[in-house]
Parts: sequence; structure tokens; C-alpha cells
Amino acid sequence: MIHKSIIIIGGGPVGMSLALLLSEQGKNVTILDQGLSKNNDGRILALSYASFDIIGKWLNHKSSQIRTPINTVQISHNGLGVSQIKAEALNLDSLGFTIKYSDVCEQLLAEVRSRSNIQLVIADVTRAVDGNGYAYVEYQDGINKHLLTCDLLIMAEGGKLLQNIAKKINHDYEEQAVIFHIKTKEKHNNIAYERFAKNGPLVLLPYNKHYVVVWSLKNELASQVVYDEKYLTEMLDKEFTNRLGGATIIDKPISFPLKLVQTKQKFFKRMVVVGNSAQTVHPVSAQGLNLGLRDVMALADLLSNDKEINLKNLVNYDSLRNMDSNAVIGFTHLLATKLESQNFMMKHLRGAGLIGLSNLPVLQNFIARSLIFGV
Repeated sequence: MIHKSIIIIGGGPVGMSLALLLSEQGKNVTILDQGLSKNNDGRILALSYASFDIIGKWLNHKSSQIRTPINTVQISHNGLGVSQIKAEALNLDSLGFTIKYSDVCEQLLAEVRSRSNIQLVIADVTRAVDGNGYAYVEYQDGINKHLLTCDLLIMAEGGKLLQNIAKKINHDYEEQAVIFHIKTKEKHNNIAYERFAKNGPLVLLPYNKHYVVVWSLKNELASQVVYDEKYLTEMLDKEFTNRLGGATIIDKPISFPLKLVQTKQKFFKRMVVVGNSAQTVHPVSAQGLNLGLRDVMALADLLSNDKEINLKNLVNYDSLRNMDSNAVIGFTHLLATKLESQNFMMKHLRGAGLIGLSNLPVLQNFIARSLIFGV
């Protein structure tokens, strides 16, 4: 049995960013991950301006060539009412960026490997247990089983390891996010679109010279369109992309189920949950990773008060993060469940709200800043 100071389970952007911040504080960190190479992961991340500010210093000069700025977000629905949020109105160079998940992970991993006080372990974690005196982790690498104890256990990825953690919210949207890339006749001009469509919230994110589409659809319809690209294209053009000259799907659509999950607490005895381990939110407005990176900043800031692990510094972690996470969860859940309604009255209220926002720039910019920088 080997004892560690800090163990982070999960080597994605949240786990590696936290490890790097703690490394800069002079702390020793061990990262456990099933496989740190993410080269085969084709996901595209939407990083807010503030999130990119957190991790941008670890991305090399090539990142400017592989990320796409989002300068405007246009919000609309299938009726009257359009609202636009522009970076210049917020005195920002951009609202955020899209960048390939594997590119972010590759560059963060290179930085992690350069730190002598960060240890990487490729492992299948089978058990993670909180405790008073210490936390412990069981894992396998091949046929060998290992046991580690630690002063602080941070869950950046949980999955089955956190099944028994008490949940404040555990809601199934009975939807799937259908994700695919499209080309349109018109250039994207660094504009992202959020459309409250007839069949479900639709997001178009500019990436490279095309768009990444995230469409939240009911399970039955989602299962149908991932195998029927012609029908998916017809739906998309009819709902929105005809105005962009029509869409051409350029890769195979994929889908994943949508759930809203929030743990009752984030700090336990010697365990902290961050990112998707603490909350999983609806992809409308692309807030999941950005919320997780704000978890990282708050936790690292609390731990910076002492070189060694002082659990007393973490007692306020829940209260510090609850306002932000509750606000994001409430906002995205409202967008995902109420504003997509096809009820006649709701459609008119939604349109009136969008028109109202466009005529109230102070309120519109306040909402935008809250989503970019947190509450």
C-alpha cells in the first residue's frame, strides 16, 4: 500500500487542469486515468472566454491555428423574436472558442508530463472510498491490483464509482443529443446559433470552416435520424439551415442520452467531486465543461492557502460553488424544458422574451457575462 498526497481520478481537461494548478502550488499530484491518449476522440469543445483564460496558458502557439473564435451568439425560435449577443458589447475579443477535445487533451498532457510533481498512472479504477483518516483507491493495470491511500481524493470523472453518492437531482430528459458536422453555402463568420426548434433545442457552433451541430431530440426521433442522414438534413434545412444556403452533413451523426444530475454535496470527508462528477447538465448553451473549469479554479484557490493539505480550507467549497452550479442548472433546465414547448402561449411568451432581451442590452449582457464568468 502506497500513500499519496492528492489523487485525481480522471485525465480529461478538468482533471489535468486541476493537476497543473496544484502543481504550480508545489503540491504532489497523482492522476489515474484509463487511457490518457484522446487522439480518437472527435468531440468539439465550446470554451467560454473565461474557460480559455484558465487553460490557454498551457496550450502552445499552435492552439491559435486550431481553435475557432465565437464572436456572436444569435438566439431565435420558430416564430418572431431574435436576440444577439456580441463580444464587442461585453468588451471582449471573443465570447469563446471551439476547439477539438483531443487537441486540448494532447497539449495539457504534454504540460502535465513536464511536471516532476505530477505522476500519471494508466489504470482501471475499481473502487474509490472516502474516509476520516485517509481516502483510498483500488485499481488494476492489466492483471495486477493495487491500493493507494491519500490525504485528498478528487473525482474529476466518476461514472460507476459515484453511483451510490446521494443526488440532489437525477432527472432523465428522455432525449438524446445528436451531434454531427455540417457545411453550409454561407460562411459561418464566427457566429454561433441557438435555436429553440420545433423538435428540440438546436445549437450550431462555428468550427474551422464548418459547423458542429448539437440537436437535442426525443429518444425515438434521435434513434431514427442517426441512421437516416437524408431525413436529418431535411429536418435541419426546414428548421434553420435553409437560411444559410442549406446543409450538407460531413460526418456520421452520433448521439448520447441527456440527463440532469447534481450531487447533494461536493466536499465529503476527504473527497471532492468536480466537473461532471458533481453535475451533468443539458448541452443547451454549452455550459458543462465551463462550469467544471470554474469548479477547478475555486478548489485550487482554496487549496492554495497551505502547501500541505488542510481540509479546513475546503469546508466552504460547497457554498462557494452552489450558487454558480444552481444558476447554470436552473437556466439550462429552463431552456431545455420550458422554452422548447410548442404550446401556443409559451411560443408567444418565448418570442416576447427574446424581443425583450434584444431591447434590454444591460440585462442581456448581464446574462451573457454570468454564463461566461460564472455567478
